[in-house]
Amino acid sequence: MSSKTITIDLWTDIACPWCYVGETCFELAKASFLQSNPNIKITTNIHSYMIDPSTKENGEDYLAYNKRRWGGDGWTDQLKQVGKQIGCTFKNWKFWANTFKAHTLLQEAKKKSKEEEIIFDLYRLSYEEGENISDVNVLNKLSEKYQLNNWNNEDNKKKVIEDDNEGKNKYEIHGVPMFMFRDTNRTIEGAAEPKKFIKEFEYCLKNN
Repeated sequence: MSSKTITIDLWTDIACPWCYVGETCFELAKASFLQSNPNIKITTNIHSYMIDPSTKENGEDYLAYNKRRWGGDGWTDQLKQVGKQIGCTFKNWKFWANTFKAHTLLQEAKKKSKEEEIIFDLYRLSYEEGENISDVNVLNKLSEKYQLNNWNNEDNKKKVIEDDNEGKNKYEIHGVPMFMFRDTNRTIEGAAEPKKFIKEFEYCLKNN
């Protein structure tokens, strides 16, 4: 099979636990597909999206936020059941983050093609290790790991706002994660099973 690149635009928010699950499913599907199709390259362009920009700047207590918005956190039972099957255990979820600063760091990571690595570190910190990724000190430690100096700059902040506006206004995205397959103009929204992504990869090969 000839070499081909499948390009996906992904709108995502680190404060969305279903994004953590959905992107883990996507990565599992990608690894499986590439093992069977070594000549294929899959490129993911990650775009910032903020589900709830009104979240307090320094984040909020997990349970307090859930009670304020939904009356409780019972809705997370299904989330955790699905996540557990793929290694997303949510074992130490303490905060509901305001992700503006985390997205700013992610924008800096994109300049060095490290965004896919760092976004999963952000998920891990937030959902598995009980860290508050709204905290600049937490983000600074992560920036040191990836040598992302001066990440909290105005250009990156501007790009976060542009990404968020584009997703909500141009593409009318109301739920994330949103995977947009550039070659076919088809989308997958939410935490789809790995087999659904694999079928979409196969569709891209056959129809472009």
